[in-house]
Parts: sequence; structure tokens; C-alpha cells
Amino acid sequence: MKIKYWIYASRLYTLPLSFSGITLSFLISKSRVKNSNFTIYILCIITALLLQILSNFSNDYGDSITGVDNSKRIGPKRTIQSGLISLLEMKIAIYLFSILSFLSGILLIYKSISYKNFFLFLFYIIGIIICIYSSIKYSIGPYPYGYIVGMGDLFVFIFFGLCSVIGSYFLYTHTLHMDIFLLSLSIGLLNVSVLNINNMRDMDNDYENGKYTMAGYLGMKKAKIYHIISILISILLGVFFIFLNQKTIYQWIFFILIVIFLIFHIKRIIFLSKKNLFNLEIKRLILIVFLYGLSIGISNFL
Repeated sequence: MKIKYWIYASRLYTLPLSFSGITLSFLISKSRVKNSNFTIYILCIITALLLQILSNFSNDYGDSITGVDNSKRIGPKRTIQSGLISLLEMKIAIYLFSILSFLSGILLIYKSISYKNFFLFLFYIIGIIICIYSSIKYSIGPYPYGYIVGMGDLFVFIFFGLCSVIGSYFLYTHTLHMDIFLLSLSIGLLNVSVLNINNMRDMDNDYENGKYTMAGYLGMKKAKIYHIISILISILLGVFFIFLNQKTIYQWIFFILIVIFLIFHIKRIIFLSKKNLFNLEIKRLILIVFLYGLSIGISNFL
């Protein structure tokens, strides 16, 4: 049965990234607005998951066409590369998830923003369309932006940081706050770090096949420094947020525990030499990012 292949193609282990920022902003909103709508949160989660699966499918499709997915690739085998799913089947799935993402996004906007507020309503609709387009164009098309130095990092920072945290927080509360902006930067940088591990792992093969990532441009040594700086800035932004919103000692306890995990992660990255070991580190960091958002959200809610 191909169901297991589609589950594999969706890259389940990456999906916590799509709802870490959304869950964080929801927990913060619950601590400030008691009637924060749980239905809107669920619709945010569904829309984000559909968009990330769309992005993963598109990446599988695009990298197979360009030749980036080949026998030299160190990362997990992709479904098209392995012959488990055909190009046509994946193309149909991309169209399907594009439609589902759009419908879910429209329902989310309808439930959270009054259509009478025409310009705000239109702004979010355009935002959903841009998200869908960007999910596909990361790897597909004549000029996929994921193949241009720094563009993949920038778009991950925007969509998994700014849009995920600020965009969802506004839907919950219809307000904007500077401290939420700080959190969006923090989460965004951690997501960029996840991408950077992926790019460090495959930097040689990517470069040979015309995919020019930040890691490939910097080289391994400087890519590791870039990685460490991103995480340290993220931690400092988290510290600043808690300082502005400190209520109980539990906020600092929760945060320090996650920072310890991040420090051990940095230590492993510094001394990591075998590129196949980056696979495990990606999964570890994804879990840490999710726990990071959850810890700040829950401790602020207590």
C-alpha cells in the first residue's frame, strides 16, 4: 500500500516545526485574553500542517527533477528518488494539498476575521496565497528560491517565525505586541538553524547540482559559527521576553532547562565531523524547538 509511502513523503518528524510557533502564540494569548478561540487555534494548526506537507511534497518533486536527490545525497532517501511515488502522483498531490491549504486558510480567516473588515480580510487571503506559492517555489520552477544563497533561510525565518507567531497571535487576539515580535524572531532563528543543519549535511552534493545554500556558501566551519550565532541570539531574545513578562520562577526554570538542551546541541554540532550524523541532530533540534515554544507558552500561562 502506498499510504505508508505518502506518510514517509510528508516527513512526519519535521511537522512539529509548523505548529510550535502557533502553539506558543496561542498559549500566550490564553494568558492575556481568556476567551481566546480554541477553534481558531485548531484551524491554524491544520492550515500550517497542510502547508508544510505541501512544501515537503514540492521539495521531493523539485529536488528529484534538478538531480539534487541522487545516490550521493546523505539525507534520508526521497520517495520519487527511490521510485516509491511517481512524478505524476506527486504532482497531483501538490495540486491537492494546494487546494486543501487554500480552503483551510479561507475557513480560518472567515472564522477569525469579519468579512466586513475588508482590507484585513483581503490581506490574510493574499497571505495564504503567498504561503502556498512559496511552499511550492522553494524547490520547483526555473528559479527555485531554495537554490539561491540565503533565500531559503530568509523565507523559513519569515514563515516559521514572523508569520507563524505574529500572524496567529493576531488571529487569536486582534492585537499586536512588541514582545510577541521578539518571540517570533526567536522561533524564526531556531527554525533557520534546523534548515542550516540540513544544508550542512548535504552542502557538497547541493553545490555540485546547482543548489547554493548559505551553508554551501560559507563552508562547514563558518556554517557552524552561523548556526551557533543564530541559536545564541534566539536564546537572548527568549530571555528578553521572559524578563518583560516575568510572573513566577517557573518561567526561568522551564527556559533554563531548554537552554541546557540547546547548549548540548551546540556542543555536538561543533565536534560533529561525520555528515550522516547530522540526520539525528536535525530530529533532536526539531524536538528542542517544539519544547522551547511549549515551555515559554506554558510557563507564561501558569
